[in-house]
Amino acid sequence: MSKILKWGLFAALAIAVLIKLSLWLSVRSIMDDAIGQLSPYMDISYGGITSSFDGRVGLEKVNVRVPALRDSVRVAHAELKFNGLGELLRFKERLAEGKFPEQMAVNLKGVALDVHGPFMQQLYDTPAERSVFTAMSEVACGKVRNIGTSELLDMGYRTFETDAQFSYLFQPGAQKLTFNLTSDTREMGELRLGLSLANMSEKPGDLRVNPPKVALVTVELNDNQYQRKVQEYCAGKLGQSTEVYLKTAVEQFDRVLRSQRVALDPPVLEAYGRYLKDPQSLRLELNPSEGMTWDGLQFFEAKDVLAMLRPTLLINQQLVTPLGFAWVDPTAHKEPLADEVVAAEKVESTGATPQYEFVNVASLQGYSGKRLQFITHDGAYYQGVLRKVENGKAYLSVQFGAGSAEMFLRLEKIDKVRVMF
Repeated sequence: MSKILKWGLFAALAIAVLIKLSLWLSVRSIMDDAIGQLSPYMDISYGGITSSFDGRVGLEKVNVRVPALRDSVRVAHAELKFNGLGELLRFKERLAEGKFPEQMAVNLKGVALDVHGPFMQQLYDTPAERSVFTAMSEVACGKVRNIGTSELLDMGYRTFETDAQFSYLFQPGAQKLTFNLTSDTREMGELRLGLSLANMSEKPGDLRVNPPKVALVTVELNDNQYQRKVQEYCAGKLGQSTEVYLKTAVEQFDRVLRSQRVALDPPVLEAYGRYLKDPQSLRLELNPSEGMTWDGLQFFEAKDVLAMLRPTLLINQQLVTPLGFAWVDPTAHKEPLADEVVAAEKVESTGATPQYEFVNVASLQGYSGKRLQFITHDGAYYQGVLRKVENGKAYLSVQFGAGSAEMFLRLEKIDKVRVMF
């Protein structure tokens, strides 16, 4: 009996060693293939391979060098994690079948980038095109509009060190894909992103023909030390006190948004000012309505945009309500006098917000050659120039990027039609 137990234990140990060796060889094979394919663009090296029976494989001391940029990214530890060994073994099989793996998590520890290096210069010294999404990154800071590497060095940053976790869960039966990303950068803050997609095909090739729908988006900033440093630095540049600069920063934020035709309601701006004063946490959640399309939101009235996006905003764990904004003319100037602010905003809103006239579907023929907005009964949105109406169909020319396309809508599917004037 003791011999059976001994040989059974030995066999189990041998199998464990074989599995461990198989994992090690698989990871090494994958890395060697990746290094070979990427060698024309970058040099990749690593110090060792780690693996475990609970579905984790990793690399130690990874260094990615890009000769063209004369810079490198260093990663202390990179790890892939699956829900058990079986899921890890199926990962490669699903990739070979051209399908998305059902579950995966990536942990990166100690991702290091030198602030003075070319990578960071590419990221920070080339500002993104101004938009609603860049409003928080623009600053009132003397001659500079965006913080670059020179300003980062002046603020005391030398190396950015980040721990990041990325995970996703794919449910083929429900056609649902959920992403989560957490990035914690030392002396900067924590960023959390969440994205949930519906109508998600398991084959990447199907995404172009049948793109998924965004079901939920969350963005969260925690312990924003970077914001505190920027405000202190820029207040010094302008020779302002902390309290005065807070007002300057809110005005700058409002100015940038207005340049993009968006004017936040006073309660929202006041809440943002509270966040700048104590940037502990900011969380924005969008829960788009079913059938909502992202293109063309600027052609809807502000209240309709909010009804479709269904946003929720929390600042320092406090719910901001009500949420509201208005479309404005970017060239319009706000009245600076306090007792005229309300009146000025009211005039600005009514004068600059696009005015729409709803038209009867039966009378569409009389609007040939005009740009119209169509909303179908299922919530889809289309905008284009009406060409003709015949055989129960409305034919229109729709703009797509740099080109246009001809399409038609059946009249019985159209819920609302409006023309802008």
